[in-house]
Amino acid sequence: MPLHLTLTTWPVIAAQALLTAHTLHLVRRTLVPGVSAWWLVPLTGTLTITTSLPWFVTQLVPDVFTGLLTLTTALLVFVPERLSPRERLWLVAFAAFMIATHQSHVPLAFGLLLVLLPLRRKLGAAVPLGVAGIARSAAPLTCAIIALVSVNLVAFGRVSLSPFGNIFLLARVIYDGPGLNVLRRDCPAAGWRLCAFVDQMPSTTDDFLWQLDGPLARSGGAKVVSTEANAIIVAAFWAEPAAELRAVLSNFLQQLSGFATGDGLQAWPTTVTPRIERIFPPFEIANYANSRQTNGTLAVPPWLKVLHSIVALGSVAGLVLALCKRSAVRGFAATTVLALLVNAAVTGGLSMPHDRYQSRIMWLPPLVLLLSLPRLRAA
Repeated sequence: MPLHLTLTTWPVIAAQALLTAHTLHLVRRTLVPGVSAWWLVPLTGTLTITTSLPWFVTQLVPDVFTGLLTLTTALLVFVPERLSPRERLWLVAFAAFMIATHQSHVPLAFGLLLVLLPLRRKLGAAVPLGVAGIARSAAPLTCAIIALVSVNLVAFGRVSLSPFGNIFLLARVIYDGPGLNVLRRDCPAAGWRLCAFVDQMPSTTDDFLWQLDGPLARSGGAKVVSTEANAIIVAAFWAEPAAELRAVLSNFLQQLSGFATGDGLQAWPTTVTPRIERIFPPFEIANYANSRQTNGTLAVPPWLKVLHSIVALGSVAGLVLALCKRSAVRGFAATTVLALLVNAAVTGGLSMPHDRYQSRIMWLPPLVLLLSLPRLRAA
């Protein structure tokens, strides 16, 4: 709202582009301080062609912040001494905002801090953090959690990070098998609202979650069903813990290997279109209606998808070499690899594998590898 002012969405895209460019500038300056600031131009040009970065910068979703959050965490953990006090303060505030924008960013930030803080010296950090540095690194996650809990307490009367987020985990355990088995075993005696639709479940979790005439909607919606979701989830884990763990592992591996650029660029007539038509003026509605995405003609060319995949996989392999060098580059390489694993575990293992979830972060390996080259050559 503060950016689009119910007039046009372009300011949002411009802001995301500027935030991305500034974060890349800070990473470049701290990792390769001897390189001119103008090096950012060919760097971003290369990323624009060879990675998924520009496709996420220009989308009206917080997915671009997944990679930026990873970079800001690495900056605060490994090289805070190379930043000015004002820059450190900005990164804390910016990281807190990014964590709060997406449910998956809370466990991502927690996982990164849990591993990186104890290992930072072994991963090439030159200066001890001290108590103040550790507190500063953890401040974004702490502030985001406090903000999310406070908002949900005021808005919904629940002390929760995500008062209705258990719906996504419910969908996951149902479609993994154990959840559906529990519904069949305990219904109708359990009295759960979903009992009436046990034999009418759609084919995918997305259909379950978003179909306007699906079981979730017909059971009263996410807010209503969420009050019963925890009971079904716990019953499913108790009934078939091994099966659920195998499903989580399978989903994690599927998500880790699925990162094709372009997922999510289809038209959204039932979810996005009504909001655009309700909020924006006629000229913006007309632009939206005539856009390639709305008309189903926006797609990433097949050759570009292949290029992005080759560059991403090659860069991940290249980061293995960077992990062998004791410098700040090693810390950023470790952060990137860890972020790929945690992101896949959170989004695939606990939600549902989608190429978009992993693609949103696969531009990091090429970036970190490119910035590592000057130091690797010197080494």
